[in-house]
Amino acid sequence: MAINHKIKSISKKLILYILLTIVPSLLISYYFADHQVKDNVIANKSKAQKYANQHAINIENFLGETVGRLEMLASSVKIQNSNLTSIETILKETQAKDSRFSGFYLAGPSGDLLISTNPTTSVINVGDRPYFQHAINTGQTSISEAHIGRVTGRYIITIATPIVEHGVTQSVLLASLRLDEIEKSIKGFIHNELIIVSDPNEQIVIKAGQLADINHSVKSSIPISQVPWTISAFVIPERDFTFGNVFLEYLMLLLTITNITYLLFKYILLRKKVEHDQKQTEIQKLELIGNLAASTAHEIRNPLTGIKGLVTLLSEEHQDKKSQYYFGVIGQEIDRINGIVSELLVLGKPTSYTLSTYDAKTIMKEIEPIIQSEANLMNVELIIRYANVELPISCVKDHLKQVILNLSKNSLQAMPNGGGILTILLEKHAQTCVIRVEDTGIGMPKEQLLKAFSPFFTMKKEGSGLGLTVCKRIIESFGGQIVIDSKPHIGTQVEITLPLKDE
Repeated sequence: MAINHKIKSISKKLILYILLTIVPSLLISYYFADHQVKDNVIANKSKAQKYANQHAINIENFLGETVGRLEMLASSVKIQNSNLTSIETILKETQAKDSRFSGFYLAGPSGDLLISTNPTTSVINVGDRPYFQHAINTGQTSISEAHIGRVTGRYIITIATPIVEHGVTQSVLLASLRLDEIEKSIKGFIHNELIIVSDPNEQIVIKAGQLADINHSVKSSIPISQVPWTISAFVIPERDFTFGNVFLEYLMLLLTITNITYLLFKYILLRKKVEHDQKQTEIQKLELIGNLAASTAHEIRNPLTGIKGLVTLLSEEHQDKKSQYYFGVIGQEIDRINGIVSELLVLGKPTSYTLSTYDAKTIMKEIEPIIQSEANLMNVELIIRYANVELPISCVKDHLKQVILNLSKNSLQAMPNGGGILTILLEKHAQTCVIRVEDTGIGMPKEQLLKAFSPFFTMKKEGSGLGLTVCKRIIESFGGQIVIDSKPHIGTQVEITLPLKDE
């Protein structure tokens, strides 16, 4: 049975640990990892989109400039009319000056090449080319898809610009644009991205830049307006923001935090449990003392009364000095035992008395002569300050006197060499009566102060350790509080707070 109970206890603790640490860590890690990965994908897509836009604009600017130059060249050709020799010279000079062109050609309306800046070995007709047909039919400049040139055998695109006179296309000026020149233009603006330009058949036309691992890249694609191409930019995230890695990072961090929080929580609970157990122990001690006092106090007092009576009779018979001294010591010890029994009775059942309403100032004035006499005996200055208003409280008069006298006695004993000051103040704070007993004695260190109200704890050689415990029980039975503040070599202050009775 004990083993089963232990297993159940361990299981409950394990379940509690899982619910308070592992489950929250998993859920929060999943949320943050998913959120961060999505944010990172968006950020990298935005970055790739930015690069794709930049390179698309560069390509479009490159092509726009090229088309503009070719149309200007077409105007020069048109001026030369049918002078093919002059036209060929112009075309060759232009090709020599601009490396982007791999060749210039002049084709008739049917597509036969009339002029070629590159050597040809046979008659070549481009009439079947879609870009040529588009230029003839629309009278507008047309750009081809990437293809292998029939003259040079290079991978090129061809720009066809019609030469129109009186609304009739007389010829078409063709320019072969080198793709490697476009690629070179793109590479001039490459950062850490990979740029791929593809045609409608998803064939790669241009590729610039490189990535270590394209499988972990983020891609963004946009079409190029002037040609039927799509440009794609690939970027690698600065960190490996895969869900698994980010999730594990957050999980380790959160497990650390939740475990620390869990341990702190357990520590606080354990501390509260220890404090509760200590309070319960103190309560049990007091209950035990109360039961012991109630059951034995009268039994102790009865023989003490008989002993005291017999000692009195013997003291009358034996009048010698030595015997009288012994009888006096016996009488003092009997009185001391009686005092301890009285304290035990008060400690055991302090609420068994009927409370009445008294003015705290009146009670204090009744015991002032006693305290003054003790102070004079100890060569201590006594200062008592009364409030200017009445202080009606509900208490047992003799018990409150006992408390004040006990505290005053402790203060006087804390100034053994005399010359100190004992101050007793009676004040009204809000709806409470405050009685403060202060001395300039030796004080107490923090370790002793924490045990001041513990039963049987005392620093006096002949003390019972019940005085402050009895005071605390009495004041609490009146609905009040008592606190002690003490500093070594400076003094001690005891403050009693009692609720005032409504008038």
